[in-house]
Amino acid sequence: MESSMKKAVVERRSRLLYLSMRRREKIRKAIMDKRMEIQRHIRHRMYILNKMKRLAHTFQPPPSSPSRPSSPSRPSPMRHYSPAEPKSDWWERVVTKEFHPQDWLNTFHLTKDTFDLLCDQLRPEVKDPTCHVSLEKRVAMVILRLATNLDYLSIGDLLGTSSTTVIKYVRDVCNTIVTVLKPLFIHQPSEQELEEIAAAFNTQWGFPHCVGVIDSLHISVKSQSQTSDGWNSKGWPSTVVQGVVNGRGHFWDIRVGFSGSTDDATILQGSELWMLAREGGLSPKTPHKLMGQPLGYVLLGDAAFPLQTWLLKCYPESPQLTPQQRTFNTQLSQARTPIEVTFRRLKARWQCLKRNNSNAALIPVMTQACCILHNMCEMNNDPFIEKWLEETSQSLSQPCDLAPACLDDSNGEAVRSLLCNYLHQLPESQKQGSTHTAPPDLADSRPVTLSECAEAVNILTTLD
Repeated sequence: MESSMKKAVVERRSRLLYLSMRRREKIRKAIMDKRMEIQRHIRHRMYILNKMKRLAHTFQPPPSSPSRPSSPSRPSPMRHYSPAEPKSDWWERVVTKEFHPQDWLNTFHLTKDTFDLLCDQLRPEVKDPTCHVSLEKRVAMVILRLATNLDYLSIGDLLGTSSTTVIKYVRDVCNTIVTVLKPLFIHQPSEQELEEIAAAFNTQWGFPHCVGVIDSLHISVKSQSQTSDGWNSKGWPSTVVQGVVNGRGHFWDIRVGFSGSTDDATILQGSELWMLAREGGLSPKTPHKLMGQPLGYVLLGDAAFPLQTWLLKCYPESPQLTPQQRTFNTQLSQARTPIEVTFRRLKARWQCLKRNNSNAALIPVMTQACCILHNMCEMNNDPFIEKWLEETSQSLSQPCDLAPACLDDSNGEAVRSLLCNYLHQLPESQKQGSTHTAPPDLADSRPVTLSECAEAVNILTTLD
C-alpha cells in the first residue's frame, strides 16, 4: 500500500510539473506576442514620423534674410506641409500663389523662369483632352521626383493623386523632354560650334584643340540579383551614363542605360560618337596647325578609355616619365575638371541620380531628362546651392577601370607626343589658361599659377 501511495505522489508531481511547464510556455508565448505587437506599433510610428520629417525637410523654406524680410501677412509655407492636413491643393494654394523665387529654387532646384520655359516648350507636344491635370502640375510632379528623389507615394500625397498616376506622368513627361528638348540642348556640334568650343576651352583650361571631356557616372540602383551583370567593379548595382561636356560643363553627347558591369571603353566603342570620330567628324575640313603640324580636335579621357588620335589620356604613372610627360599629365588632369564638376552638380541638383529605385526601364529616360535639364539650368544661369552637394557627399565611390593596351591606336601616341612637347615649351603663365571667362565654380576648381600669384602681389604692392 505504501508503494502505491508513493507511485500516486510521483504521478501527481509529474502531472503538476507538466501543467506548470505548459503554463510557463503559454505565458512566455503571450509575452513574446505582446512584444512583437509593440514593436510593430513602434516601427509603424517611426515610419510615419520619418515620412513627416522627410516631407518637412524637402519643402522647408529658407530662413529670412535682410535682403528678403519676412512678411507678417504671409503665412509660413511649413503650415501647409503638415501631414495632418489635406495636401491635394498644395500646388494651387501654396506654390502658384505664395512661393517666392527662393522657394522655387529650394523645392524644385530650378528657377520659376526655367520652369515656365520648360512648360512652354513641352506644351505643344502634350495635348491630351482626356487629362484633367494641368501641364504645370504634371511637370511639377516630375521635377519633384528628379530633384528631390522623393518617393512616388509622398509626391502623390502632396499633389493629391495616386503613386501610380505619378509614375505615369514621370514616364510620359520624361519621354517628352527627351523627344522635344534633346535635339535643342544636347546635340553634335557643328564645325563652327566645335571651333568656338575649342577656342573657349583653350582660354579657360590651357589645353589646345580640345572640344570636350569624356567620362562615365555610375548611378546606384536597386539590385535584381547577386549574379546580375548590373553589379560594377566596386561591388554595388548600378547603371551607367557616359557624357561629353565642353569647357563650361554643358553636355553635348550622352549615352545611358548600360549595366554597371559595362566598362567605359565598350560603351564608347558602341556609340555614334566613336564612329563619327573615327571617320574624321571631329576634325575641321582644314585642320589647324600646332607647331607646324596639322592637328584635328581631341577629347580628353582617363585611363578607362583607349588612346586614339582624337582621344587622349595621361601617360601611365611610372618613375621613368620625362619632365615633359609629367607636365602633360598635370595639364590634362586639370583640363578634365569640367566633367568632374559637371557630374557633381548633376547629381546634386537632380538627386534621383544618387540612388534611383525606379523601374529599370524608366531609369534611362529619367537620366537623359536630368542631363537635358542640367543644360537648361546652366544655360539660364540658375543658381546652384552648395547645400545640395552636402546631401550627395556620402555617395558610393565610383569604379576606376583600365582600358587594355590592345585598344590603343598607335597613331594616337604621335598626337599625344606633339601636344606633350607643345605644353612643355609654353610659358608658365599660359599653361593653365585664363580664369576670367570660366564659370565661377569651374574657375575656382583650377589651381592658381605662380605667375598669377606674383601678379597679384605686384598689384597689392602698387595699391599700398
